[in-house]
This record gives sequence, C-alpha cells and structure tokens, in this order.
Amino acid sequence: MIRRLASRLRSYISKIMSEVTPESNLKRKADNEQETSSKKTKNIKKEQVPQMQGNPNVKRKVAVLIAYNGKGYHGIQRNPPFPSIEEEILKALLEVKAITQEQYDKPSLVSFQRAARTDKHVSAASNILSLKMVTNVENFLDNVNGILPNQIRMLGFKRTTKGFDCKTQCTGRTYMYVLPTYALAPVEMTVTDNYRVTDEVLTRVNEILQLYVGTHNFHNFTSGIKPTERRAYRYIIKFECGKPFVREGLEFVTCKVRGQSFMLHHIRKMIGLMIAVVKGYCKEDAIELSWGSEKVDVPKAPGLGLLLDELYFDGYNKKWGRDGLHEPIEWSEFEEELEKFREEYILPEIYKGEKNERVMWDWLKTLHMHSFDVESKNRRRNNYSIPGSEESTQDVNEESQNTNLDLTDGDTGGEVITTNRTEVEANPQTVLSHPTEDGEVKKQDFTKSDEVLKGECEIGHKDLEVGEGQEGEGQDKINSVGSQSL
Repeated sequence: MIRRLASRLRSYISKIMSEVTPESNLKRKADNEQETSSKKTKNIKKEQVPQMQGNPNVKRKVAVLIAYNGKGYHGIQRNPPFPSIEEEILKALLEVKAITQEQYDKPSLVSFQRAARTDKHVSAASNILSLKMVTNVENFLDNVNGILPNQIRMLGFKRTTKGFDCKTQCTGRTYMYVLPTYALAPVEMTVTDNYRVTDEVLTRVNEILQLYVGTHNFHNFTSGIKPTERRAYRYIIKFECGKPFVREGLEFVTCKVRGQSFMLHHIRKMIGLMIAVVKGYCKEDAIELSWGSEKVDVPKAPGLGLLLDELYFDGYNKKWGRDGLHEPIEWSEFEEELEKFREEYILPEIYKGEKNERVMWDWLKTLHMHSFDVESKNRRRNNYSIPGSEESTQDVNEESQNTNLDLTDGDTGGEVITTNRTEVEANPQTVLSHPTEDGEVKKQDFTKSDEVLKGECEIGHKDLEVGEGQEGEGQDKINSVGSQSL
C-alpha cells in the first residue's frame, strides 16, 4: 500500500511539473524578449536625440566657427600678459559657464585647439576652434557675442567626434592677400593714386603665381628650416589673382592661395617675389632658384594685406560627416554672415591702412636692396641693420638682405653710387634705382610719387609679424605627385 501511495505521489508531482515548466519557460522567454526589445528601443531613442540636447552639465566636443579683426591683438594664441583672441573667447566662455575656472586657467583640460595660427595684427575671415564645453546654454551665441568685442565674433558650432582635433585634421587652408595695384607697376614707371593696372599685367601676375602650384621645397620662404627637412616641402593647390576694384581712392587686387599647410612668412614671401618679378627687379627663374638647396635672398611682403579666409576638413567629412550622427565641418549656412563681417571689420582696415600709412609704398622703396640670388654665408653674417630697428634685427636673424642700396644721384649725371640705409634716411630726395644685367639703370622716382600721394617713407617702419600657418602632425602630409586634389 505504501508503494502504491508513493507511485501515485510521483505521478501527481510529475503531472504538475509538466504543466508548470512550459508556462514558466514561456514567461521567462517573454521577459527576456521584452528586456531585449527595451534595450533596442533605448538605443534607437539615443540615436534620434538631437545632437545638442542631453545632460546640460555634460561637456561635448565641438568645432566652433569664429571670425576676427586682429588689430590690437598679439595673435590668436594665448600669450599672457599680451592681449590675444583666444583670451577674449575663453573669458566669454567662462562667463556663460560653458567652461569652468580651472579649464579657463588650463585650456588643455578641455582639449582646446585652434585650426590655424595668426600672429600680431593678422585677421581671419574664418577660423576654427575645437574644445569640450557645455553646449546646452540658453541663448549661447547671443550671450557670448554680447561679451566679446565687436571685432571678434562667434558665429556657430557643431558637434564632432570625441577625438576631433581641428589642427591635425585640417586638410587645407585658403589665405587672401590684398595689395594695391601700384605695387605691380613697372619699376621705371612713376605712379600715383590714379594708377590702374592693365589686363596684360594681371595676366603676367597669374602666370607667375601658377609657378608656385604643386609640391616644392619652400625652405627659402620661411625661417629656421633646412632644405633637407621634409617639412620644407609644401603642396600648393591653387594660387590666383582676381579682378581689380577701387577702395579709398586706390585700386586693389586680391590674391588667393590654397594649400595643405603654410609656414611662417611663407605666403608673404611668395607675394614678395612675385611683385619683384612683375616689376622687373628679377626674372622668373629666381623662383626656380629658390627651390634649390642654396640660401636665396627672397623679399617678404608687408603683413597688412594678409588674412585667413577658409579652412577645409575633407578627410573628416568623408569619414564622419555622412554617418548620420555627426555634421560635416563646413559652414555654407554662415556664408552671408562671414562676408558681412569681412566687409565691415577686416577689409576696411586694410584699405585705410594702405591709404593712410602707405605700408606697401614704404616696402617698395626697399625692394631693390635684395639680390634675388644665392647668398654667401659671410654676406648674411655681415648684414647691415639700423641700430634700434626691430624690423632690421628680425630680418638679420631670419632672412638675409643686401647691405647696400644702388642709388642714382641726380648730381652725378646718372652715375650709380653705393650707400646704406642711414644715407637714405638722411637724404629722402634720393631716387631709388636698380641696375639690370645689361648695365642699364631702372629708376622709380618715389620722391615725385610721395608728393602726389602725400606719404612719407620711414625706413625703420615696424613690420607686422605674421604666421601663415603652423607645422603639426597631419599638416605635413605632402603630395609628392603634386596633382592630386584634396
């Protein structure tokens, strides 16, 4: 009997278990499916959240579009106690609580970086900063621009990947150089404010600028770089001169150059040598000579007309700009605002500076001090400089110049005599000249022009220090073929 009861009990338990287990499994399976579905839903919701929403206290990596007039600032890079563009921007970000006091004191904590460096008094119609900051600040741009001076504007920002670095991931830069057209007049011509460039001269200018396009060794267009160094090679994508226009009673043209990267004084020296060739101080083979291993005397044009115009992030945009989560780093939607800022705050300073201070005019008076030829070490070492002249000290240390001027004294019947800068300052009526290979003396009467233009020449005029670009990882990528577009 006991055995019978035990057998019935086992059958009963087995029956109960067979009925309960499938239901439990189904319930457990349903719970798992619901949990998995919930996770997928969360992921989908996370992807669909607008880029600039989220926890207001979390800092996001962004690319920031800025524009500025560099007058009165010692460049964009922060350099206490001197005023800088970055200092003004960091102060504004601190005030709107986009960064903390600790991050303001040490910007590297938020991976702060600028795409391109501009030096003292140099402007940018468009530059990019990258950093981590709080993005959900109410009326962020209005508040920041309300704090910034009018000559510095923050126009917009875009969310980027966590590892984005605007300096190393910038694949190209475009610079503008605005110069008065009288700088292109033949050396023997006396010019006034009414000078207007001809189509033939502009065609010649563009022919010379085309010689720079491609990959070349530009060690003679900067300072402190040897011809054997890899970073001396740079790839110029496009270089052209636009149509002339009149501002402040003077005619100007704009030269635009696009390249992967540029070195200190790089663009100014390319412009300076182009002017020398167009005016007739040297032949265009001086450009070919400058790419060789020897040190060549290349003139450096004034910094007043130089400004950063546009930056490119083609590699980043190709990889991340179309993934559905990030925006491409391009600013076409701000084109009107950028153009308005350029026309109101940057270009007028260049026009008025040339009209009132005659920066290019003063530089042209010293252009024929250069030999445009290979320099000897002794010649560079004994280079003449005016005592107390900051410009001369910098030029001796950075780029070698000739020690003498070739001058034609009217009392000597056209005889070519040799003098130095001190004599030029003592005798402002001197007519500058340049002897050609045939022995003919080409003269440009700046005295007569000065009377018309009402401009005085100061030989010791303080030059502007301009950094056209930075060297950095990602910027020294050289296209050895010289034909592949970025």
